[in-house]
Amino acid sequence: MYPLSGICLIRAMLLTSVLWSGPAVSADLLGLYRSAASDNPSLKVRSLTTARTQAEARVAESRLYPQISLQSSYSHNDYQASGTGMSFNGQRTTLIVRQPLVDIASRHRHDAAQVAIGQAESEAQQARGELFAQLADQYLALLESFDEIRRLKAEKEAATRNVDRLQAMRAREMARVNDLAEAIAWTQQLAIQEIDAMNKEAAARVWLREIAGIDPGVLPVMTRQSFPAVSESEQYWVSSALAAHPGLSARRQGVEANRQSVAAARAEHLPQLVAFYQRNETNQDIDNSPRPRLSVDSVGLELKIPLYEGGRTSAAERVAQRQLDIANEQLEGITRQVEREVRLAFASAVANRARIDASDAQVDALVQTVKAQERGYELGVVTVVQVLDARRRLLRARSDQSRARYNYLRDLIALRIRGGVLTEADVAEFNRWFGPQPS
Repeated sequence: MYPLSGICLIRAMLLTSVLWSGPAVSADLLGLYRSAASDNPSLKVRSLTTARTQAEARVAESRLYPQISLQSSYSHNDYQASGTGMSFNGQRTTLIVRQPLVDIASRHRHDAAQVAIGQAESEAQQARGELFAQLADQYLALLESFDEIRRLKAEKEAATRNVDRLQAMRAREMARVNDLAEAIAWTQQLAIQEIDAMNKEAAARVWLREIAGIDPGVLPVMTRQSFPAVSESEQYWVSSALAAHPGLSARRQGVEANRQSVAAARAEHLPQLVAFYQRNETNQDIDNSPRPRLSVDSVGLELKIPLYEGGRTSAAERVAQRQLDIANEQLEGITRQVEREVRLAFASAVANRARIDASDAQVDALVQTVKAQERGYELGVVTVVQVLDARRRLLRARSDQSRARYNYLRDLIALRIRGGVLTEADVAEFNRWFGPQPS
């Protein structure tokens, strides 16, 4: 009849891949989201980066607290002077306590480090949103491919029955050779499309395993039939994104951190005042000659006034100022980018919502067209080519219908992510769009 060994081979390869990788765990969108949030390496790196930033802030903070050092030395000395000599064990101990009183540069560095913690946390939040966007896109691509496979499978079964019927009619010279050839060609075209859809499904599974760390297992299907309109206005989503987008928050905090760095570099021109306490205990002089044991306690103030360091301080200030200028331009760039992405996502959501209604009406109309064409073929007034053309258009319309629904969900997710308002409750809400496969 017609070869389908390629399809069988691909099915066997996919089944072998699933079995080889271990038992598949059935996971929905919410389960995959939780798995990715808890086990994705890139998110763990972000968490560790935040912890490192907190440690760096503690380093900057330490310069504002007392600095205590203890130095002790022990030596054996042979002393010779005016024909006399002696051997003795020398010992010297110095305790120093320093407390900065006026150190404006270190204060600004401390403030910059504190802002950097918030920046790292905002970047981690942005990474979570971007990761979920990738996960949702691949998850929907997987479901869309699976739906396409189901449609193609049903259409191929109908086409196979049609070929069998035409072959029987051709044996009785009741069907034309061209009609049989067209039917066989349509069946082979469906087989090719099924191969492509299965390849897309396999690729999406690979992506999901990388992002979430688990195989999605048995897939649900989109069970929602009524789709809500896009909530709120375009300006609402733009304003929400400009106020709460984690990427913008990170850039704003980056600008503030650089502003503090500029202030710290400028403060290097200012005097520094340190209070100190020092205690010395020793039984030897500075040249290691013996002396009675003594102790000296000193309390004082140390004033440091920068005068000239070869232009280093001024150069460091200019470097910090240029970095601040760069941070401001980056903030402006990401602001424009976020606004563009939100407006495009809103426009796409509105368009895809309209496409859902249009594609639903188109599918209903083409279903009636196919029935009429098949009835006309039975009556001998319509050719097989016309029947197959109607079925092609119906299959394409159903694909457009499915694509519009999945793209609409992608747009809604994108709006929430870019608006900085995506929560696990939102993921659970989107997850209710899907349900178990029908038996």
